[in-house]
Amino acid sequence: MRRWLTGGERFFLARIPADLTAPSLLPGWTRAHVVAHLVGSCEALGNLLHWARTGVETPMYASVEVRAADIERRAALPAAELTAAATTGSERLLAAVDAMPAGAWDATVRTIQGRPVPASEVLWMRSRETWIHAVDLAAGAGFGDLPAELTDALLTEIAARNDANDQCPGVTLAPSDRDRTWEFGPGDRQAVRGTAGELCGWMLGRPSTVDGPVLPRWL
Repeated sequence: MRRWLTGGERFFLARIPADLTAPSLLPGWTRAHVVAHLVGSCEALGNLLHWARTGVETPMYASVEVRAADIERRAALPAAELTAAATTGSERLLAAVDAMPAGAWDATVRTIQGRPVPASEVLWMRSRETWIHAVDLAAGAGFGDLPAELTDALLTEIAARNDANDQCPGVTLAPSDRDRTWEFGPGDRQAVRGTAGELCGWMLGRPSTVDGPVLPRWL
């Protein structure tokens, strides 16, 4: 997991383009919004590590409204300043990970949705954010560039979430570059094909050429 974490930080930072005003893959967000979100995520996840390390309850964000306002504020910064903030935030978060006592990783903290998780979940939360949002920058990266094992972990996580949703159609994911399938949803399942990276992007709701049914929002 630590390999995915540090690799994701490098992958995202290396793909921040000079022009942050162009649209991202996320509706209504520019590239600057994506970078601003990742900057805020560093602080939010750092709060969870502080909570786990000290026992002092420290929520990720003061509120969802404050989170949204901070993203807008940071997205308006000059590109060079925002990019520097992303680098600094990444360094601080990795330092906080290094400073965690071994026993603190088992402490229970809560996500922004209120879901209780062990502090160790922070490593996965940040890893998937950096790799996915590097693609969302629409600056040359694709889901096929993600590590194969991380892509498989994302497919497994999203398939499990969809399987627990009564409104989700039945699907069998059949990646052309894997020796396995993923299944979720009730009843007769429709086979959906593509590479694992293409299927991952489709499952995440990103623009895709994959021919499949409409899925619930993943988060």
